[in-house]
Amino acid sequence: MKDKKNIIIIVLSLLFVILCILVKLDLLSNIDESVYKFITSNMNDTTTNIYKVITFFGSTIFMVGLCVLLLVLFIILKKNIYGYIISGTLIFSTIMNNVIKVIIRRERPIYMIVRETTFSFPSGHTMASVSMYGILIYLINKSNMNKKLKIILSIILGMIPFMVATSRIYLGAHYFSDILGAIMLATIVLLISTKYIKDKKII
Repeated sequence: MKDKKNIIIIVLSLLFVILCILVKLDLLSNIDESVYKFITSNMNDTTTNIYKVITFFGSTIFMVGLCVLLLVLFIILKKNIYGYIISGTLIFSTIMNNVIKVIIRRERPIYMIVRETTFSFPSGHTMASVSMYGILIYLINKSNMNKKLKIILSIILGMIPFMVATSRIYLGAHYFSDILGAIMLATIVLLISTKYIKDKKII
C-alpha cells in the first residue's frame, strides 16, 4: 500500500508539472473557455449570489477559522494530534499553493466578478478546501464513528470542495486549468499527509 501511494504521488507530480508547462505556454485556453461558458450558461443574479456564498467556504478567513475551531475542539477532547494533523495539512497546502503561484505567475481571467489580487494558478480556494475537507474525511473514516454517519459526513464534506471549485470558475476568479492544478496539488498534499500519519502510526 505504501509503495502504491508513492507511485500515485510520483505520477500526480509528473502530471502536475506537465499541466504547469501547458499553462505557461497558454495551450489550454480553448478548454478553459469552453468550461467557463458551460458553467455560466445560465448565469443570473440569484445563482451568482449563491456561488458567492459557496466560495466563502474555501476562503482564507473561513479555512483559518475552521482550522482554529477544530484545533481547540481536539485540545479540549485531549486528542491534540488530530488538530495538529489538520493544521499541518492546511499550512502545507497553503505554502505549496503560494510557491506555485509565484513560479507560474498567471494572471486572473479578465471576466472576474469578485475581487482577487493574487495570481491565478493554482486555485487557492479549491486547494485549501480539497486539503481541509479531504483530511477531515480521512480522519472520520479512520475513527470509531458509526458507519452510516461516516458515509453521510463523507458525502457532505466531499461535495463542498466540488461546489467551491465550480464557484471559482463561475465567478471568473479562476480558469478550469487552475482548478485542475489545485486538485492535483491538494491530492499530493493529502497523500503525503496520510502517508506520514501511517508511517508514524498516529491512527
